[in-house]
Amino acid sequence: MADVATEWEWDALSMAALGAYRAARSEEAVHLWWRAGALAQGFPHGDPRRAASENNSALALLIDQDHDAAVPALTSALASWEAALRWTQSMAVSAMPRSSLFHQRMEQRHVAAYGDVRRARHREFLSGAAALTRFNLAISRLFLDDDENADVLLTAALAEREQAFGPNNTEVIEIARVLSGRADAAGDDARMALYDARIQAAAGNRARDVLDIWRQEQPVEMTDTRRLLSAGYLTTIVHERDFL
Repeated sequence: MADVATEWEWDALSMAALGAYRAARSEEAVHLWWRAGALAQGFPHGDPRRAASENNSALALLIDQDHDAAVPALTSALASWEAALRWTQSMAVSAMPRSSLFHQRMEQRHVAAYGDVRRARHREFLSGAAALTRFNLAISRLFLDDDENADVLLTAALAEREQAFGPNNTEVIEIARVLSGRADAAGDDARMALYDARIQAAAGNRARDVLDIWRQEQPVEMTDTRRLLSAGYLTTIVHERDFL
C-alpha cells in the first residue's frame, strides 16, 4: 500500500495535468502524467488510479501520433479498468460527503443494503471513466485503418459514458460528434442526424464540467471512495486537436 502522502501527490499531479492538457500545454501535461504514473505503480492491483494513469500516460503516444504503441497501452488500461470494477466489490464504502442527515441515518441502519447500492453506482461510474479509454483506443484504431473495431469501441463508449454521466456530459457530446462524423463519412445521413440531434439537445444545457465537480466535491479524507472518484474524474479524453 502506498503511503498517504504519495496518494495526495497523485491527485495533485493528475489534476494539474488535466488542466494543462485542456489549456494546450501538452508537454507539461505529459510530464505530469508520467510522474503520476510512476506513483500509481505503487498502488495495489485493482486500484482504479492505476487504470486512470495508464490511460493518461497513453495520451502521450496519441499526441505523438504513435498509434502502434497507443493501441496496446490503451488495451492494457482497459484490462486495468476491469480489475478496478472487481476492486469495488471489496472497497470500503463510505457515506457521500453531501448526503443529508436523513440519508446518513438510513445508511447507518441499513449498512449492507446501502453498501450494495453504492458499489453498483461506483461500478457504473468507473465504467463511465473506462469509456474514455475506449474512446481513446478507438481513435488510435481509426488511424490504423481498423474501422470496424473502432466503431464498436465508439458506440460502447458513448453508451457507457452517457449511462454514468448523463446525456449532457461534455465527453458524451465529444464522443457523439466523432460518431456523427463517422456516419457522415459512411454516407449514413439518418444515423448522422440522430447523433446531431443529441449533440444539439445537449449543447444548450451542458452538465457541470467533471474537473469543476472534482475540485468542489472531493472527499476531504483519503478513503476508497476518494480513490475511486479521483480516478474517474481525472481520467482524460484525447482532445480533437490531437486527432483531427
